[in-house]
Amino acid sequence: MKQAAHSIDQAVNSAERHLAAIAVSRGIGIGRIAFLDGEKRQFFRIDLEPSQIDAEISRLRQAVAESIRQLSELAANRDPDKHRSISDIFGVHLLIIEESSFIEKIETVIQDIAVNAEWAIKTVSNRYLKQQGSVPGDHFREKYLDIEDVADRLLTSLNGSRPAVHLTEPDAVIVVHELRPSAIMELAKSKPAAVITERGGWTSHASILAREFALPMVTGIHDLEQVLLQRDLVIVDGINGQVIVNPNHETIASFRAVIADNGLAVFLPEGSNKGTLTRDGTEIVIRANIDLPDAYNMAEKLGARGIGLYRSESLITLPGVIPTEDEQFAAYRKIAGIAGDAGVRIRTFDIGLDLAGGNRSTERNPSLGLRAIRLSLSDSAHFRTQIRAILRAAASHKIDIVLPMITGVAEIVRSKDIIKEERELLVNAGISVGDPGIGAMIEVPSAVFTVREIAGQADFLCLGTNDLVQYLLAVDRDNDAVAEWYQTLHPAVIRAIGDVLAACKDAGITVSVCGEMAGSPFYVPLLLGLGARELSVHVNAVRQIRHLVSGITIQKTIDIVDKIRTLETADHIENALREYYLQHWSGLFPTGLLDSKHR
Repeated sequence: MKQAAHSIDQAVNSAERHLAAIAVSRGIGIGRIAFLDGEKRQFFRIDLEPSQIDAEISRLRQAVAESIRQLSELAANRDPDKHRSISDIFGVHLLIIEESSFIEKIETVIQDIAVNAEWAIKTVSNRYLKQQGSVPGDHFREKYLDIEDVADRLLTSLNGSRPAVHLTEPDAVIVVHELRPSAIMELAKSKPAAVITERGGWTSHASILAREFALPMVTGIHDLEQVLLQRDLVIVDGINGQVIVNPNHETIASFRAVIADNGLAVFLPEGSNKGTLTRDGTEIVIRANIDLPDAYNMAEKLGARGIGLYRSESLITLPGVIPTEDEQFAAYRKIAGIAGDAGVRIRTFDIGLDLAGGNRSTERNPSLGLRAIRLSLSDSAHFRTQIRAILRAAASHKIDIVLPMITGVAEIVRSKDIIKEERELLVNAGISVGDPGIGAMIEVPSAVFTVREIAGQADFLCLGTNDLVQYLLAVDRDNDAVAEWYQTLHPAVIRAIGDVLAACKDAGITVSVCGEMAGSPFYVPLLLGLGARELSVHVNAVRQIRHLVSGITIQKTIDIVDKIRTLETADHIENALREYYLQHWSGLFPTGLLDSKHR
């Protein structure tokens, strides 16, 4: 990439444009666009003679050994207080090579079809990518990048060269359709200002590493080559989720002021393990949602108290490869040990048929099919394995169980019966077990309507706002064509949340609100006014949410709810909230947040 021909401070010739995006790594970056070449390697197929097959397998194994050496170096944890997620992510890549059937299948292709190692790698990886890419949910669809990254590393090792991303100019804004974890590692050395991608969600490994390196990153901008040009000056707003193209001098100055303040609230109360108090003395418990255990170290420093939601499906690295009981036991014990007395809530596998494996055909509508608790109860072998691992880990640590996608009381009763049976079997075998609390995810309409009965069977509830909005409004939140109808502030959504919170209060059990609503300052006052007293948020939201909560009073949040109860549309509710915030708490919100669309 050529050196900058114009500085950021030189005159802007084109009109300022704002592009909506999804923030996946918080922060703000200002720089000029540099497109990253995303073309994949291509190789010819070479048909081998039978006498050449053993030599080709030996060649592959040498490449595997070199890849393992590289990954072991990347996964080594030299500093226990920094970049622990790097170790976890490249540890996953090691598992793909060492403990899955990935390499074995490549060798089988070489042997059975008599082709070169490059062709065999692409043949096998493409099978995985096709299967993985069809899985519903960003969390799993994005994991194909790990497989692709491992395949590319093997191909590079076969040809004796190392992949690299070279930038000659620091503070560039990198634009790429999709980013692999290894590319983030290379990019970080050049200290770019920010990253813009077309695809990639919050849980992708590239996004996790971007957060680890404090690299602002947004995603979800389509037709990148049409809306952005090489050398365009842009502001990447990883706080509010937008890209500002050709910003004027006033816009640049205002965002530089935010950067000077680190783009985040500077308030960090002492005694982070004592919760967060509103101005009128009400305690609000802030927990962290995590996929990688060591992310909790940072969350705790920022003031989180316990892990409100550990997505156990993050342990599944390849479709159909469910971790063994001992592997899960070790993982749960590790994460519980990190959380300590504050505890961890482990959600049982929230997966569908594509991740579970087996010979069953792919469903036409997986979001409404055999998934989550339904799959666990219909295929109870995997569920029982997971329950045993959790019970064993709970013997010496504070662990609770969360059951996903509960639709009614019957599923909780059946799950509790299985838990009881597995506990008795372990005890009879002389194995120590714990007594975890049993919670239920409330995220579908039937659970909202039967929440009082569910609350009578559960020790606590988790209110999953993302899926609740999706299922309540019948809107696919990943479908751009219907994005206008995905309305978090729809009156039905607000009423449903209020009903759940009220039912839990009457039942005397806690309810933790999670999802984007809990982690966004715009929605938090509304949640508190509806009765929420526990929020479970992503790590990067902890400090900002605590800052906001510490500056408001419960009475004023109740006033907000009273003001919007009679409003009939999401737009009217959003405008009323914005007006109230500007009048009472404008200084508590990040710059630009109240100017963005939030409905």
